[in-house]
Amino acid sequence: MADDRRTPDQAARQRALDERVEELTREIADLVNTAGGESRQHLREYAIDLLKEETERDDAVVTPSGETHATPSFSPLAFAILIGVVALPLVLLFAPLGLGLLGVAIVMGIWGLIDTFVRR
Repeated sequence: MADDRRTPDQAARQRALDERVEELTREIADLVNTAGGESRQHLREYAIDLLKEETERDDAVVTPSGETHATPSFSPLAFAILIGVVALPLVLLFAPLGLGLLGVAIVMGIWGLIDTFVRR
């Protein structure tokens, strides 16, 4: 159905692209087939992986510079909770390290709370 809407120039360009892809495929197939039996499967997989890598890179969606997307940011409050959970058992096992980590967790927690309220 989509082919019916193509102009003659688009159809000719598509045919030329198809022919070029078929020609390159034949060249790759000939090269892979000339390889020894033990490396043939590896070369086949390697060619497919390279093709996927090269074509997916170009298919990445480019966002206009005016649009911004939310990016995951550093959350000191989340790290403070994680370090605090790790520090509590360490206080019992090795007090200096546990207390040091607990101090870092408290400082990061305060920083995270201030950051949370300032952003809102």
